Amino acid sequence: MADLFTIDEFASFLQQGVDTSSATVARRVASGWLKSATGLTDWATPVDDQLFGWGLELAAIAYRNPDGAASEIIDDHTVQWDRARRKDILAAAATAYSSAGRPQYSFPEPDWTWTAVPALPPITN
Repeated sequence: MADLFTIDEFASFLQQGVDTSSATVARRVASGWLKSATGLTDWATPVDDQLFGWGLELAAIAYRNPDGAASEIIDDHTVQWDRARRKDILAAAATAYSSAGRPQYSFPEPDWTWTAVPALPPITN
């Protein structure tokens, strides 16, 4: 099973050191969200750049705001989180990877050589 990203890549994305245990959990949460949205059961190796970016961003959301709070105020420091961003990412992933509305199998080319069969006269008693 391939991971969406490494812990080092995640720390680089956040531009800070990360707790390995918390970062691993955030990666699993992001992976679960994306698998649910895309219907994929595993990640290809190498991971597609689009999934990689979405995974990093979703993991950052889970890492920085595990409670899903809208804002946090500590003394004179206030942080507001964009709660719609997770929904936007998952909607884009669902659109990009979902098979809904797409043929699941291959279909033969249409055969345009047939001719119309004359209609039968109505049955009368």
